[in-house]
Amino acid sequence: MIKLHGFSASNYYNVPKLALLEKGIEFEEVLSYTGVGPQYKPEYLDKSPLGKVPALETAEGYISESRAILDYIERAYPQHSLLPDTPFGVAKVQELSQFIELYFELVARRLIPNLLLGTEPDPVVLKEVENSFNKAVVALAKLSSFEQFAYGDQFTLADIAAILNLPIVRNVGIKFLGRDPLSEVPGLDAYCARMEARPQVKKVRMDSVSDRPGFMTHLKALYGV
Repeated sequence: MIKLHGFSASNYYNVPKLALLEKGIEFEEVLSYTGVGPQYKPEYLDKSPLGKVPALETAEGYISESRAILDYIERAYPQHSLLPDTPFGVAKVQELSQFIELYFELVARRLIPNLLLGTEPDPVVLKEVENSFNKAVVALAKLSSFEQFAYGDQFTLADIAAILNLPIVRNVGIKFLGRDPLSEVPGLDAYCARMEARPQVKKVRMDSVSDRPGFMTHLKALYGV
């Protein structure tokens, strides 16, 4: 049985976790908190060279990086595919997934330390984040109407990207901008409500909430936050 190493409070960990759940693949979860620099757990570096989560343990060895793990899962377990059956469809799903990760999640992540520590962000950084959100919101509406799924008529990797990355944008927007920028995307609010009703998504959310105290304890021990 394959094993997924990491922790449920991590969005990066939950990307392959949700894929495994949606595809109905049996797997074991191995709790692994990691740190930075000399405080890395040396044994974990054999699983993930930079000490990051997640890492997937297979009979042939370890794979790190969520994107690579998703590719392995799709190829090794082709049933209940999370990709369309045409080259164009696959490319569009990958385009939308990457768009959400680059222009929403990575932008919002600049303010995560402020969310965790309860501090006010640098005004210059906050303005840059707001400007980036404004541009991305307009562009996202051109990539998907969110009528049923993120792309097409089946659940795909683009849905996983949306489900796991967009909530952080809402949190950052509401906390620091006084508004939810995603509500400006037609159809997105209703789409998100449908996705949250999926049993597999509910499990990921519940596991994430359950893991949060352990994760915060880990951060406090590691960084004193």
